[in-house]
Amino acid sequence: MNVVTSIGQFASRRDVSVDGEHPRVVVADIAARPRGPAKIITLANEKGGVGKSTLAFHLAVALADTGHKVLAVDLDRRQQSLSRALVARNGTAKRLGVRLPLPKHLLLQQTSGAQLCQELARAGWDCDYVVIDAAGHDSPIARRAIAVADKLVSPVNCSFVDLELLGRFHPVTHKLTGPGCFSALVTELRSARAEAGMAALDWLVVLNRQRRENSHNQDRIDSALRRLAQRMDFRLGAGLHERVAYRELVLLGLTQLDLHRIPELARTKTAATGELLQLLDDLGIVQEAGGLLSYAETAAGSAYSSHLG
Repeated sequence: MNVVTSIGQFASRRDVSVDGEHPRVVVADIAARPRGPAKIITLANEKGGVGKSTLAFHLAVALADTGHKVLAVDLDRRQQSLSRALVARNGTAKRLGVRLPLPKHLLLQQTSGAQLCQELARAGWDCDYVVIDAAGHDSPIARRAIAVADKLVSPVNCSFVDLELLGRFHPVTHKLTGPGCFSALVTELRSARAEAGMAALDWLVVLNRQRRENSHNQDRIDSALRRLAQRMDFRLGAGLHERVAYRELVLLGLTQLDLHRIPELARTKTAATGELLQLLDDLGIVQEAGGLLSYAETAAGSAYSSHLG
């Protein structure tokens, strides 16, 4: 029995087609449309408030910082969090008179699969990576953003409420009793991709917005995620910790990777740089970057890795 079949049986209690287009229809639509050579990373989770757009912004900037050509696509026309951060980044660079790595970006105006694929081919034709920020709910466009991806990144907070979208747990024993709605959807899309002859979808779940102190709840969440990872065939990675600096810098369109470029902040030291490098490493991108990160950034990442032990 292969992995897809095994997971499919585990997720068979819920037919995800009742909530929207059937995954086979979604994948057939995507597979029939042309796409460029860029590797596509989609950030998606049906749970809101997990820091998805902040993570997408930092990922797009970190990729651009390594010298890659990056297209950032915002699918949330209502909140436009990713778009606002990138517009602010361009404005900050002009006001301060500094050169900042700036991904191309677009806000998808029509939430259709045809429009998404058209824009990916048009705006991303010369890019190395495309980072897609999907809105925090299930929709036909979100399903297509997952289906078209090479890598799926799903941030979750340190809460069993967040984990319910990945798996159902007994409220007392915390025994895994079944799949959550989001993991069932991803499983069906992966199965449909396999049937269509598409490459396997690499799924990375990251525990995001963690606090520095450890706790009994943190241990239970870690244990639950490890069990889910085995059942639902995803990898576990490190997200971004809960830091005031992240929120304040994003308002200016900045990340910790930018601090050494700004004279007034050039001597600022922060372990947060290492978190960004760790995210790239979890995605298998640091090695692909060919050592384009500056010595200072690489040193910060090494210090952070040492801190983690």
